[in-house]
Order: sequence, then C-alpha cells, then structure tokens
Amino acid sequence: MSRRDRRPESLPLDPGVLRDERVCEFQSQLAVEAHGGSVVQPWRDRFQAAETAELHVVRDANELADASFGQVVVHLQKSRAATFDDLTQAWRLLRDGGQLLFTGTNTLGVVSAVKRLASQLDEPGIIVANRARARVVRFKKQSGPSPRRETTASFAASVESISGQRFEFLIETRPGVFSAKKLDAGSELLLEALPAFVGHKAPRRIVDLGCGTGVLGLAAAMLWPEAEILLADADARAVECARANIDRLNASQPGLASRCRVAWWDTREKPLESRFNLALANPPFHHRGAEVDLGPALGLVESLSGWLGRNGRALLVANRTLPYEGPLAQIGQVETLRSARGYKLLSLKRSSRSSGARGRSAPGSRSGGRTRAPTRSR
Repeated sequence: MSRRDRRPESLPLDPGVLRDERVCEFQSQLAVEAHGGSVVQPWRDRFQAAETAELHVVRDANELADASFGQVVVHLQKSRAATFDDLTQAWRLLRDGGQLLFTGTNTLGVVSAVKRLASQLDEPGIIVANRARARVVRFKKQSGPSPRRETTASFAASVESISGQRFEFLIETRPGVFSAKKLDAGSELLLEALPAFVGHKAPRRIVDLGCGTGVLGLAAAMLWPEAEILLADADARAVECARANIDRLNASQPGLASRCRVAWWDTREKPLESRFNLALANPPFHHRGAEVDLGPALGLVESLSGWLGRNGRALLVANRTLPYEGPLAQIGQVETLRSARGYKLLSLKRSSRSSGARGRSAPGSRSGGRTRAPTRSR
C-alpha cells in the first residue's frame, strides 16, 4: 500500500467501497481520479490542482444537475454546518438507489456526524471501510427523508470613525466561511484600532486579504466613502458570501457595490493588482492533525510587498503566539500596536526598497511553515 493510499482521505479507494462508475466527490479528488466524474472543490489551490490533473471540477455543487450520479463521496469537514451543506447537495445529486459515501476521521468527529446523518435519514448506514482512525459509511438514497441543511446566524459589526461617527451593520454568514457564528475577537480588535491607525488621510485603495464574510473590507468602505476596496479569499464560499453582503448593504449605503469588488485568489498566486495604500488581514491558517499549517498565512504575508504601493501600510491581527514579525520585517517596518484577548495587532509600513511578490509554488498542496500552536485566529 502506497503512502497516499494509507491516508484517511483515501479510504473510499478501498476494495468494495466504490462502484465501477462515475462519482462526484466533495472536498477531495482521489475517487474521481480513480473512476472519473466530477470534483466539488471551493478551495482555489485544490481546484487548480484538479484542473491540472484534467479532472472535471466545479467550485459550487449548484453547477451540477439533479440526480446526475449513482454515487457521491462527501468528506467530513471541521465545520458541521459546511459538512451538512455538502451532504444536502450530495443527496440532490444522487439518483434514486444511489449510494452516499460519508467519510472522515475520528479526530474530526465522524462517529457523531454519522449518527446525526443516520437520524436525519432514518437509516443506520453501513460501515464499508474502517482504518487509519477513520471510516467510510454507506447510505442508500430512498424515498425517505433527506439530510438537513444547517443555517448560520448573521452577526452585528460596528466601526467608529476618527471623528466619532459610528457605523453599524449586519453581516450574513455562510456554512464553512470564517467567521460563521459571530465577529471573531481578532477582527474586532482590528476594527477598534483601524480609524486611528489610518488617521485623517483617507486611503484611496484598500485590499482585504482572506476576507471571509467581508467584514473588514466593508467596515473600511464605510469609513472612507471615496475609497475603492478589493476583497480576496481562497474559498469560493467566502467570495460568494462577501459579494452577497456587499449587494445587501448597498441598499443602505448607495454606491457601495460600485466601489467594492471580490476576487477568488490563493495566497500562493501573485497579487492580482498593486499600489494599494492599505491592506487589512486576519491571516488564515489550517489544522493538519495536531499541527497548525501556517503556509497560507505566510504566503499572504509574503504577498504584501506586491499588493502595497510605495510606503503603503498593512494592519494584521493574529494569535499572539504566531511568528509573523520576521517575514513582515523583510517587507518594511513592523510594529506591535496592541496585544489583548490572546491576539496581537501588527502594523507594517512597506519600505520603498522592498521587492515585489515572488513566485509561488505549484497548486495542490500547502507547504512552508508548520507549528504546534494550540490555538488559531481563523
């Protein structure tokens, strides 16, 4: 058995699990590589990897027709709401009598997730693979009930200008999008400091990197009504969420939609544009088992030299244990503005001598920068 085949992600490839026919797979591509079919992948780096492998890949399951597959594989995510959103879509894509293969690790809580799904379907499910501290459970689509999609609540956000004018607004969230339950403490800390950090000279061009719901970029758009804002994220679900928030808030903030754009961008790609006066970021990173993968966050930090114009500035918030100061110092002058609630607020002023963004590695895997830090800002 190869090293790849020993990974929990590869359990659907075990003998007797998949039928010899096309498959739709959510959040991975190994089953589609083996049997053909379609990959549903909202993460841009993995989407590009599937394209490179010449697989059929979509970033949103709504691009696929109802009842178009006899088997669908859904990989458990950390977000329960995102997982059950995928399961609901998978059920829609299945033909009657088709098999839903739900797979995940014990660490992510596959046992409890399977119990929840079995209760919703009124069907026990059959364990068809069980190794590497993970399992695959098969459900058959019949005329009974369907998986239930979970909704994520909106949250209130606010920001106060340097002159004392207060802007309050509501942010809608989506399953799997950071932050999907409430305004996180790190972003709240950044918003509190943002007006004083910028001062009286309003920035003309602002970029929100790893925008999630879009809360930071939207707050900036309200503070500075003449500024143009670009919001970017590697998760297509976040891109759609931020875009929906812009469109909804445009009703109470006329002209907002004409000043705000959203882009699907991964940190290992070159910056889409340059010469921004201000960059805002709550850098994303991901758990890889017991480790925290800082690759995406370090890629974002490195990219700032390409996004920012001469003497451009950035404001970043991060867990206070994370090592961003060194990479930032390669770009310009770094200062810790505040340290509170387990987070630190870092400012960067780009040096006129710093070079532009360097090239990135090929798509398909995160690399560079791992730590055993126990907590995360995102």
